[in-house]
Amino acid sequence: MTGAPPTGGSIADYLQAAQARGVVPAGHRILALEPLTGGRTGARVVAIRPGYVLKALSRDNWRLAAMQAPEAGEGPLWLSGATRELPAPVACPTVDVAVHVDNDEWWMLMRDVSEGIRPRGTFAERDEKALLAAIARMHAHYWDGRNGLDRLPLAPVRGVTAAFAEPVAFAAGRAQPSADWVPGVVRDFTPLRTLLPVFLEMLDPADADFFILLASDRSWHRGLDAATPTLNHGDLRRANIAFTGETVTLLDWELASRAPAACDLQHHWFLHFWAYPPNDGRPAESRAPLRDFYLAELEAVLGRGIDRGEFERTWDLAWLRTLTMIGICLADTSDPAATVARHRAKAAITLARAILDG
Repeated sequence: MTGAPPTGGSIADYLQAAQARGVVPAGHRILALEPLTGGRTGARVVAIRPGYVLKALSRDNWRLAAMQAPEAGEGPLWLSGATRELPAPVACPTVDVAVHVDNDEWWMLMRDVSEGIRPRGTFAERDEKALLAAIARMHAHYWDGRNGLDRLPLAPVRGVTAAFAEPVAFAAGRAQPSADWVPGVVRDFTPLRTLLPVFLEMLDPADADFFILLASDRSWHRGLDAATPTLNHGDLRRANIAFTGETVTLLDWELASRAPAACDLQHHWFLHFWAYPPNDGRPAESRAPLRDFYLAELEAVLGRGIDRGEFERTWDLAWLRTLTMIGICLADTSDPAATVARHRAKAAITLARAILDG
């Protein structure tokens, strides 16, 4: 089996069993169940009032095949102990993982930390530094194979990349599916299906062709495969980050991987400073001091310097990776025809071209 206790029936039945195991305090009563749908792809998420959130995810889904890691996933990672033993101040809100035998689903029970999630537009500089300091400690803990990184049920960096980049040409109507799981991604990953046509329309034809080719031909990816690995959360977006006192809680570990640290950073950089930037008028390049802050924190925890040359190379390659995976988010705007949206899309492609030419 999986090491996870079996469960069945309703959420109330599961909570009762969790109480019997001592996971949930005795006497806990469900006052309300509230489905949470914002930003979810492939998972069913329900708020259990008070205090908990239940995430149900099929154990047989396209992600496992796409990410080239059938043993990986959020449930197995928690069962391995990795997300239960994260170095402070990083935390995972999951308190229990079970297998719903009737539905063949992972049922993951989490503490409700929603009050610590910053509303859109309020993720401040101090939040960035708190996050980067915490991530530096997590990355250092697993740096270059430390603390059993290679034994963890993690997807390889190229697998997570392929899961989102491989379907681009098919979704754009430019190619037949390259693998059986590709149509499943297009069906379940709503942002790809809805934003890709808008994003391609924002680009001139040559740039649109370049983007599709970049996503389809990832010969540039070898530099990421060969670089120093660590544990990556994989989806450091605002809604997956909660601040409670000194603790930085990271939600949704579905895309966790064994990857260079720059992949985690560029994913966050793109979302927070390109696709959904703060309303302070500052360009993305002005955030360079935050990257320096992260590197100083990382080296302080490691107690030594890292290979800065390798980091610079992976930083550039991670930009290519991030663009192919979630570049479509640049089209997630109330006015995709606006000059600023088109300018960001053009700038993103121009940067990718410069990296490949360099």
